[in-house]
Amino acid sequence: MAEVTLTTRKPEPPKADFAFCIDFKRGEGPASRVFAATHDFIRACERLDRQLLASIDSNIETVMVLEDIEAGSLKTWLRNVLHATDDQALKEVDWRPQVGKYLLRAKYLILRWVDDDLAPSDLPALGRDLQRLASESDVRHLPDYSPVRPDALIGAMTDFQRVKAHLVYGDKASVISEDDTHNMNLTIRWDVEDIEALAIRETQVMAVPSMVFIVRKPDYLGTSKWDLRHGKKPISAKIEDEKWLLNFQSRDVDVRPGDALRCQTRIEMAYGHDNELISEHYYIEKVQSVVENQYQRSLFQDGDE
Repeated sequence: MAEVTLTTRKPEPPKADFAFCIDFKRGEGPASRVFAATHDFIRACERLDRQLLASIDSNIETVMVLEDIEAGSLKTWLRNVLHATDDQALKEVDWRPQVGKYLLRAKYLILRWVDDDLAPSDLPALGRDLQRLASESDVRHLPDYSPVRPDALIGAMTDFQRVKAHLVYGDKASVISEDDTHNMNLTIRWDVEDIEALAIRETQVMAVPSMVFIVRKPDYLGTSKWDLRHGKKPISAKIEDEKWLLNFQSRDVDVRPGDALRCQTRIEMAYGHDNELISEHYYIEKVQSVVENQYQRSLFQDGDE
């Protein structure tokens, strides 16, 4: 027989670092949105933690574990389990509390940056703030902690935007811990292009009079990029030659996988604040000719005989 005891004491909190809480609006939107948002939030934190730890010590690894789930509003309690490979310097200090605190403070810093009403634009400043948090952990007793890569920060921002996209008007989401709480601003949404632009310091444009691309997968509907290959490098390219596209879609031009397109091409290369190449986009301004793969087509013809 079960024994029931009444008490006015609050239950003991889970032994967790923080919780992701969704106070969902009942009777609105698909039921799966709450669980999809929670799933994407956990995945976002896992990806972000790996990048954050790289700025402290490449020997430290983390696994995010589920501590508890509370009903009512969906509250998911999470904890980082940290361990290190065979590293003598880490064995000599009790580094886990400092690193755990760093991961949590960094998450709050990034979430508030993403939700800034004044449109966050200073990505290098965010990187410097995260580097300062890493140095305050003092795990290595050294001042030269590596900065978090700009593409990792852009990835984190994109991931947290994906979490917001699942939720509907009237839903609320927050991240809570023993010492801090952040209520996510679900009204602030960023386009992918705007997010990527934050990491770009400069863009260089190169015009190439003629390039030959192997066709991997044509775009028969005309709504997406073509899958091509230049040498051994796979690329996706937008064809801006509308007249040629119209002829292709009306079957006046025959293009098959393995054939090649000789094109007038524009290449846009974006460089980040750390001088690294962030993205490389190809635009086909004019299709000059289709070069058949004679070897491949002769095999098909021989097979039909």
